[in-house]
Amino acid sequence: MTTLAEIDVERRGGTVLARLTGEVDMTNAAHVRDELLAAVPNDVLALVVDLEGCLYLDSAAIEVVFDISRRLQRRRQELRLVVPDSSPLGRVLALTDVNSVAPVHTTLGAALAQ
Repeated sequence: MTTLAEIDVERRGGTVLARLTGEVDMTNAAHVRDELLAAVPNDVLALVVDLEGCLYLDSAAIEVVFDISRRLQRRRQELRLVVPDSSPLGRVLALTDVNSVAPVHTTLGAALAQ
């Protein structure tokens, strides 16, 4: 397995913040999914994934977003994404309609405030 992505996780009250940097593709998407899900205890309201430092997402990574959202919804938790306007990922996420399963915010502050 190639590890092209790094995940930094911290808890902020009722929210888990995960900063994802690097690239997520079919070689590491399952690992990223497992790490993100393992970081979310049952007593939090939301998982905020900050993609500001993420450079690339392929279709396997997009499926991870949809999968995590479904799993969290079953637990009555929410997934929120942070994608700055300057990010190359914005167009990919818009084309794949990620906003239909997870709100996409342009700033970390907006995602945490929701």
